[in-house]
Amino acid sequence: MTHNPYRLDWIPELSGREGDVYQALAEAIAEDIASGRLKPGTRLPPQRLLAYTLGLNPGTVNKAYRLAMQRGLLSGEVGRGSFVRGGASSGLSWPNADPYARAIDFSDNFPCAIKNAALFQKQLSALAATPYFAQLLQYQQNSALEGHQKVAASWVSRCGVAAEPRNILITSGALHAGFISLMTLCRAGDTVLTEEFTSQAVKGAAQRLKLKLVGIKMDRAGILPDHLECLLKSNKTAAVYLVPTLHNPTATLLSLSRRKAVAKLLERHGVPLIEDDVFAPLLDDPMPPVSSFLPGAGFYIAGLSKALAPTLRLAFLSVPERYYQDALSNLRITSWLASPLLMELASNLIARGDADKLIKDQRAEIRRRQALAKDMLAGFEVTSHLNAPHLWLKLPAPWRAAQFKDALARREVLAEATDSFVVDRGNPTHALRLCLGTPPSFERVKEGLSIVKETLADV
Repeated sequence: MTHNPYRLDWIPELSGREGDVYQALAEAIAEDIASGRLKPGTRLPPQRLLAYTLGLNPGTVNKAYRLAMQRGLLSGEVGRGSFVRGGASSGLSWPNADPYARAIDFSDNFPCAIKNAALFQKQLSALAATPYFAQLLQYQQNSALEGHQKVAASWVSRCGVAAEPRNILITSGALHAGFISLMTLCRAGDTVLTEEFTSQAVKGAAQRLKLKLVGIKMDRAGILPDHLECLLKSNKTAAVYLVPTLHNPTATLLSLSRRKAVAKLLERHGVPLIEDDVFAPLLDDPMPPVSSFLPGAGFYIAGLSKALAPTLRLAFLSVPERYYQDALSNLRITSWLASPLLMELASNLIARGDADKLIKDQRAEIRRRQALAKDMLAGFEVTSHLNAPHLWLKLPAPWRAAQFKDALARREVLAEATDSFVVDRGNPTHALRLCLGTPPSFERVKEGLSIVKETLADV
């Protein structure tokens, strides 16, 4: 009798879980890590052995392990297997703590690393001398200082949406604002329409709130209003969640005519809009937000972290008046308030013109990196925008998205593939999102794109 060298110490519990089986298995991994059942350094069963034990297709287990790796739960070592990472959690993947590590990271969508530390140091020194500094250390009525709400409303208005301070919530980033919006508008089981590809954060929020996402078909000019209309007619829709400006992950910019058409459809069907416009400050000539054609009816999100600095985790959520108290309650449930200290820093950056300088520098470096990508990936099907910090690379046959992602990883280049973003199962697209802002230098971007190009040719 042949001795099996693998011992199956861990069998996950999958019964009673919603969603696809591979997602359920990834969730089981996350829960067992959180509970301590799977400890850091634990080697998980080989994929085929676990598939046999659970009666699953090996491909399903492979997808679950890859999803767990994307979330930062597992690490894989060629020839050795999959291991629980030290300090693993159930959240999204985290960037490498060392930006100069060997791997070139195109997987996380962060702004370019520009030389701005001195500017922030200057503003932080000024912050310490604020006459009302002690007040910044306290909880605030309505979860924000009135002066901070005025600054936030001014920023939202500058983005193209008329906003009143009394209808503004200051949140801990755009993801937080989107989560609050979904909490306010939706209940478990509700349907939310969004682009056919959307961020992992939106997918994760929908999963946590037990919402059903349905994808709206897209082309190079953004979502198709005709398909949106079909979905609105055939689905009882609680909300529509859109990123119309420099869409993540496809970098599309929804045209003006389509923005107007979308607004008319939502108004006609009485469906609320959640508009995440976090990339809008990166445009030289901003487009009117969809919400600007729905005065007083849209949840509009304007953020700072994509344009100023990644740890400036602040966003301004303009809420329709009739939903404001519910949204405020949801803000308090999830964090009580965004940091007044951080908001005071942001207010000073905005008031003294430093925010505009940071945005200008960010645009310049993004354009430089996008121009490089356009040149190096010439001949391949790429959707991008000169001011977008990311691009969408359609893969030529016979490459498949997961296969290409793995091939890049073997050459120490990290990126996210279609599976991370697709909303509806069965979507045949095979593509990769490359985030050009995360590598710490122009030279690292060039090195990474060279590997991408070489790998594309290696069929």
